[in-house]
Amino acid sequence: MSEFNNIADLDNSKFPIEPGNPIVAIWRKIHAFLTSAKLAMFLLVTILTCCVIGVTIFRDKRAWDMIFSTLWFNGLLVLLVVNVAFCFFSRIWGRKLTLVSLGMILFHLSFVAILGGIIYNSLFYFRGLIRLTEGETLPNGELQSYDSSDRGRFFNLSKLKGETTLIKMHTMYKVDGDDKRAAYEIAVGEGSLKKQGIIYITKNLDYRGFRYYNDKEGYSLLIMLYDKLGRELYGAYVPLQSLKQKDDTYLYTTGTKDGPGDFPFPQDSSKPLFTLQAAYVPTPIKELSGDAFFKVWPLVDARHEEKAIAEGKAAIGEMFDAGDYYLSVREVRYWVGMNVRYDPGLPIVLASLWVGLSGVVITFIGRILKRKK
Repeated sequence: MSEFNNIADLDNSKFPIEPGNPIVAIWRKIHAFLTSAKLAMFLLVTILTCCVIGVTIFRDKRAWDMIFSTLWFNGLLVLLVVNVAFCFFSRIWGRKLTLVSLGMILFHLSFVAILGGIIYNSLFYFRGLIRLTEGETLPNGELQSYDSSDRGRFFNLSKLKGETTLIKMHTMYKVDGDDKRAAYEIAVGEGSLKKQGIIYITKNLDYRGFRYYNDKEGYSLLIMLYDKLGRELYGAYVPLQSLKQKDDTYLYTTGTKDGPGDFPFPQDSSKPLFTLQAAYVPTPIKELSGDAFFKVWPLVDARHEEKAIAEGKAAIGEMFDAGDYYLSVREVRYWVGMNVRYDPGLPIVLASLWVGLSGVVITFIGRILKRKK
């Protein structure tokens, strides 16, 4: 019997038997998976491949929609953050705290926080281009207010509070004698929280985390429609495209960024009367003055120039005979396009960079002191 017990003890020494605890077993498997160097290599290669594809094949908004703002890509980033944290902190846990180890801890914490900030930003960011004519006000919380917009998967539109007003555009704006070219005086927000300021190429306006940057500007014509008795029927501001010509001059006209074009007029009517193309030629003598050029087609023949109803020009404020109606540009104002950006993860990334830098410095100092000893 004693010999049997000795053999049993010998077998147990070779094959130790632990009490069956499924939670511990599962945790060990998870820990082994998250601290795997192979996992880290797989994640790095996969993420890098996705980034290369995003910036070379898809690009711009399509890349964001198909890769960078997707849950699976951000899931890979989260897994990389967890993997880095487990790999480092499981190895340093329990060691004596020194300047070198403290610096390494700060550096790796910053690395994890940077990745976390990037992930957070990609899921909650907002980008928009809002365009206003001088004196115009648009609600911030309606996507119709933006020429283009893009947002993270979990961005809540309720964060876009209040409204934006373009008070005035200042040309030849100077700060301490330095020419800033153009500056936009705007007001953003609602009620007592409304914030007013001037933005230009090196200055933005920050309102509750939303930053406003100047982007581009142009002319907007107040085009009026009259009947043959001179009675006012309709009026609207029509922003013009600024199209650069081969001789480096600009053509200010209706259309798109790709070229001149026409549009149904009146714009907000269910039954427009005709199709109109308008252009503006400013004069250097007086700001926001000059001549307006008109070209009018029937609705059914909008693209056939040979069937134009009327074509010609009129000075700002004068009438133009458009067949059954009169047209006039009552006034010219500036319109501006502003980039609106919301990056909630940016403060985390910037703060983490400083923490990481301090970690590098502390580690460097610790190693120098260690060598002296």
